[in-house]
Amino acid sequence: MDEAVKHIEGWAQECIADQKDLFIVDIIKKGSSAVGKVIILIDGDQGVPIEVCAKISRTISRRIDEELDLQDPLTMEVSSPGLDHPLKMHRQYVKNIGKSVRVNLNDQSQVEGELTEVSEDAITLVVTTDKKKKVVENREIKFSEISKTIVLVSFK
Repeated sequence: MDEAVKHIEGWAQECIADQKDLFIVDIIKKGSSAVGKVIILIDGDQGVPIEVCAKISRTISRRIDEELDLQDPLTMEVSSPGLDHPLKMHRQYVKNIGKSVRVNLNDQSQVEGELTEVSEDAITLVVTTDKKKKVVENREIKFSEISKTIVLVSFK
């Protein structure tokens, strides 16, 4: 399956090469050698329409059928990262400026706040430190301190 995944990753890169606002976030292998699944997560600076995911999926599926001699079944899925998928790339942080995030730090602590800035090596959150007095502070967090960042859902 690993060899097939390398081909799939290359084909996915080819599919988005002419669309500068799209990028591959992750390629996830699941399953066993007998029944495998490959999930291709694609994001864009302005999001990713479902039609784009479907087109990429059809293109790669066709190439799998034509160019790979798979001995075992392989399922493939192309989608944008869901809200439960952590931010992995700098571009994802930039895209989510203005949104509330939960940042898990390497020291096992968590910080929640509004993502307001993204630099090359850090992010800045506006964090409420005292809800009763409505005290807020800017908190800079280096990427090297972050273990995981999730965008929080707001129903406002």
